[in-house]
Amino acid sequence: MTNSCELQAVVVSSDPALVKSILPCLENLGIVPSVYTEPASALETLTRQKIDAFFVDRDLDPELSVVKCMRSSPSSRAAVAFAIVPGQTSAGEASRVADFVVDKPLAPDTMNRSLRAAYGIMLKERKRYFRHALRVPVDLTDSSYRRFTCETINISQAGMAIACSGPVATRDIVQLDFHLPGIGDKIEAKAQIIWTAQSDKAGLTFTHMSSSDRQRLMKWLEEEFHQAWSMVPPTPAAARLNRVPQYQH
Repeated sequence: MTNSCELQAVVVSSDPALVKSILPCLENLGIVPSVYTEPASALETLTRQKIDAFFVDRDLDPELSVVKCMRSSPSSRAAVAFAIVPGQTSAGEASRVADFVVDKPLAPDTMNRSLRAAYGIMLKERKRYFRHALRVPVDLTDSSYRRFTCETINISQAGMAIACSGPVATRDIVQLDFHLPGIGDKIEAKAQIIWTAQSDKAGLTFTHMSSSDRQRLMKWLEEEFHQAWSMVPPTPAAARLNRVPQYQH
């Protein structure tokens, strides 16, 4: 199981030389790679996990279908897309759908510069997506003014998952009041219930929060993210590649 802070990359190529050029660049930045030799297999990852970067070989995927599907993915649409195109060809469509267009054969210095330029974007998006497991009480008031005692399951910049003492309705707008560990004043927010599940669990997205409360939440989450990030052990490249299959079909 990967750490929720680890950056994840998908490489879509059946060219061993290309893959061999990309993997060390990813490993140098601690980015965990998965390599797919078929576009269809790579697309399946969009339904299973968040990906931070896609490297798509246009020789294998001429229409850049992986990048286009990535843009409509709920979890990975903000991923950084690298289109790798044969040298001496026009970037054309690639420059319209990808963030970076890199020529084949890859020059290691060029790949490293492009990846370092994208690294900050990837890290910022991972922070935004980061969900911190948290168990604190939440007072919830629904649109009918019924009050429930709930408990958080996890929390992010965008919302939270809760376990509630009573049934709540999907799409209802509710009022939330809760304290974050180490933060004296309570956080107040309005949220919409976007999903419910058995055992009275629910997922909510924040719809309104004061600027001061939002800043406190973001600051607290950033500190938790960096603490979790610092606990990710430095893993040698060989060990990472043993943990994540190098080629997947």
